[in-house]
Amino acid sequence: MPSSMLILALVFAAPAAADRSAVAAEAPTAVEAWSPAAADPPPASATPTPAPMPMPVPVAPPAQDAPSAATQPPPPPSAGPPTPPPSREPTRPDRPIRWRVDLGGDIGTTVNFDPAWRAFDYNRSAFHAGGTIRGDFRLADGRIFLGGGASFRRFGAYNYLYGSFDAELTVREPLVFFRLAAVVREGFDVFAHVGGGPSFTALSLSSYSTSYNAGYQQAVTAMADAQAGVSLYLPKKWLPRRGAARATAGFELAAGYTFRSKIKVRPELAVSDDPLPTHTSDLGDLAIRGFVWRFGVFVRFQ
Repeated sequence: MPSSMLILALVFAAPAAADRSAVAAEAPTAVEAWSPAAADPPPASATPTPAPMPMPVPVAPPAQDAPSAATQPPPPPSAGPPTPPPSREPTRPDRPIRWRVDLGGDIGTTVNFDPAWRAFDYNRSAFHAGGTIRGDFRLADGRIFLGGGASFRRFGAYNYLYGSFDAELTVREPLVFFRLAAVVREGFDVFAHVGGGPSFTALSLSSYSTSYNAGYQQAVTAMADAQAGVSLYLPKKWLPRRGAARATAGFELAAGYTFRSKIKVRPELAVSDDPLPTHTSDLGDLAIRGFVWRFGVFVRFQ
């Protein structure tokens, strides 16, 4: 029974009959069924298309929690305007010294060797004072300056002779001189000058014995003067403007000899409404000459 049922099921399950020759022609053999199929070649005109690059996707920064107010540092103080840089002192070019002009005043003493001077002063030394203006210029590029100038000095004397005669004398002298100076170093000079001029002398003699008698005389004599000395002044490096300084100051000390020609002392007697001619005696010669020294201060423009 079971075998009959199995056969019946196979009959109903079998496909319809077909032409075996056609099936055999279409069905591959066992060798063909297991051989790998050849891959179709790509068309010659086909070009592989590159894959597009993926666009970057923006990523949001991670959220940070704001620091608490208690942990925040204090704000920096507000800054003021910037401090300007320190100003530099302007530089001034060095000015070489080519010329110099001095204005000064001086005092000194003339020592008179003539004994006749004692008639006008018990002291042989006569104090004098005066003023000077001078200028000089540098020779080439050396240390020698050559120039000249003019000065004026005045001195006088007074004496009371034997308790009965008054004798008074005044000397005024303009002087023109040539000057040669050598700069040992800036601020220290040695110099010498030679000059001369007229010497104006006024003298008077008067007596109060029985009546007033007075005699006056004015004389003009020749005068020659030669002196040498040193000058000390502030060099440029000690001045505020240094090399560009145009003025300085200093002092000088000098000594020498002054010669004056002799004066014939014969004062004219002063008379009023006297019909008789009156003549005075010749009192001799007076030579105001001798050693001289002086000290002066000056302002120099250079």
